[in-house]
Amino acid sequence: MPPADRVRVLAKVLQRDLRFEAVPDDEAHAEMSRTMPVEYVDAFFDFYVAGSLDDSQVNTTVQEVTGHPARTFGQWAAAHADAFA
Repeated sequence: MPPADRVRVLAKVLQRDLRFEAVPDDEAHAEMSRTMPVEYVDAFFDFYVAGSLDDSQVNTTVQEVTGHPARTFGQWAAAHADAFA
């Protein structure tokens, strides 16, 4: 789920006015590079910007390990809404 969608889910769950403001890639890369190893920053951009990370495949690992089905981000956010107060 893209970050902007996560913010929309949180706004709905928390009944708060939240907005997502994207930062241009070059600015984000420069900011992250000030405090993180360049290898991490490059991998982050490779995964999330270039698209080498494909998290669209649904699997059953959570159910297999815990015996309970995985929750959606919205379900998780609702269960932890108090932590955002």
